[in-house]
Amino acid sequence: MGKILREPALTQKEEIDLYLTVLMKALEHSDIPEEFCSIGEYAEEAVCLEKHDPSWLVYDGERGKKYNIKTYWNCKDACYDLMSRVAESDEAEKEMKDFFNMECEKKRFHGLGYKDHKKPDNKSDIVPMMGTEEFKPRAGTALR
Repeated sequence: MGKILREPALTQKEEIDLYLTVLMKALEHSDIPEEFCSIGEYAEEAVCLEKHDPSWLVYDGERGKKYNIKTYWNCKDACYDLMSRVAESDEAEKEMKDFFNMECEKKRFHGLGYKDHKKPDNKSDIVPMMGTEEFKPRAGTALR
């Protein structure tokens, strides 16, 4: 019977770093102004996401106090809550979360050592067939 290949698990710190990095990218992609949210600390008139061992807090900072506090056991769920609070509509929220999920998967994929395939500039995709003037596509599995 064949072996099952599994992705190496990210450490908890690597996973948190991934989610927070991608969250900031998703907010920027959705044109959410920086002053609307704060990651890591309290900010006045902003949606805040803070690590509060062993959990994560998402809340609205206003007049020096924390309102609408929600506690999450993992960073990803806290990121989802922050995105839903700053999104202007359900459609904008869905688009932001889809972008977030797609970027997380890309980062995980690249983290496994896979890179975008780039052909050397000096090689063409088309090579002449032996003994003829016809051309055929270069085999995708050929050694380079």
